[in-house]
Amino acid sequence: MNLIELHILQSFPVTCLNRDDVGAPKSAVFGGAPRARVSSQCWKRAIRLLAAERGPGLFEGKRGHYFAARLQSCLQGLGIAEDKAKEASEAAITFLGEKDAKRKGEHKTKVALYLSQGELDAIAGSLAEQIKADGKVEVKKGAVKKALGSVQPKDAADIAIFGRMVASDHSLTLEGAGLFSHALSTHKVSGEVDFFSAVDDLKDEDEDAGAGHIGSLEFNSACYYRYVGLNLDLLRDEDHLGAFSPEERAKVVDGFIRAAIEAVPSARHNSMFGHTPPGFVLGLFRTGQPLSLANAFEKPVMSSSGYLEKSKQAMEEHFSDMKSLYGLEAEEYRLPPDKLEALVEALTAHAQ
Repeated sequence: MNLIELHILQSFPVTCLNRDDVGAPKSAVFGGAPRARVSSQCWKRAIRLLAAERGPGLFEGKRGHYFAARLQSCLQGLGIAEDKAKEASEAAITFLGEKDAKRKGEHKTKVALYLSQGELDAIAGSLAEQIKADGKVEVKKGAVKKALGSVQPKDAADIAIFGRMVASDHSLTLEGAGLFSHALSTHKVSGEVDFFSAVDDLKDEDEDAGAGHIGSLEFNSACYYRYVGLNLDLLRDEDHLGAFSPEERAKVVDGFIRAAIEAVPSARHNSMFGHTPPGFVLGLFRTGQPLSLANAFEKPVMSSSGYLEKSKQAMEEHFSDMKSLYGLEAEEYRLPPDKLEALVEALTAHAQ
């Protein structure tokens, strides 16, 4: 397996990047110590959205429950009458994600689907051809599957990286070429509570001097370790980006690496402003099995003067031990001293 791997250390001040079911920052116990945690799903969404923003036309997959309306628009754009387009689109989407019977009015699937516009266009083209041929709306599951498998749209690079699960039909499930860890603090972290009050500007202070609103928010601050990997062999196969030219594939990898390094979960980004870039990135090109360096922090880092440098030291020592113990070989790049452009260019060169 040919791999691009990013081992990222990133410190955040007062933040709540990823909340649990009671609104507190997510956490975990590792090495017998409580840690701050950000789920891989949370950070993947941030990466996906930033990649789409930076690389329009490549990362255009959308996740949601309301694809029937989009497919209907595609069909009407191909000259299919509104009533037939609506019937065909709802039938086709129901094959991919069972209709939510509780939802009245607009067609909604029980599960969120993950499709690109190019894939919708392929389905619409197949359905429109059939409807125009015999004037009937007779949507078959096999036809929908064939339409999805007949093209490899150039706007679905994110689906190739992040993968897709279709519970109603596993043949449409796609294993993602991307590998992601939960972000975990390198040190012990305890949650804290921010008590706040808000003033009512319109209240008569002479009659009531109390606050207009009071409340509390939980937060933490932490230096996180996170892993992002990319299986280049899987990315190049015919089910993923096999139809892309080497130059197109390199452009995808370039955009993904940049987004993986720079993206930050958006929770409370205005009120707590967690916009701090990574302090250190170890970028690797290797052949073999993926390798997490999380065990560098199985013993929590201890410090009274910042965690980043000591975390970096612990990770470098652990990586050196792993290389010696398992005979690992890798092309290594580091930010710093490398600048972002140099690191991305060096790693992207292997994507072609």
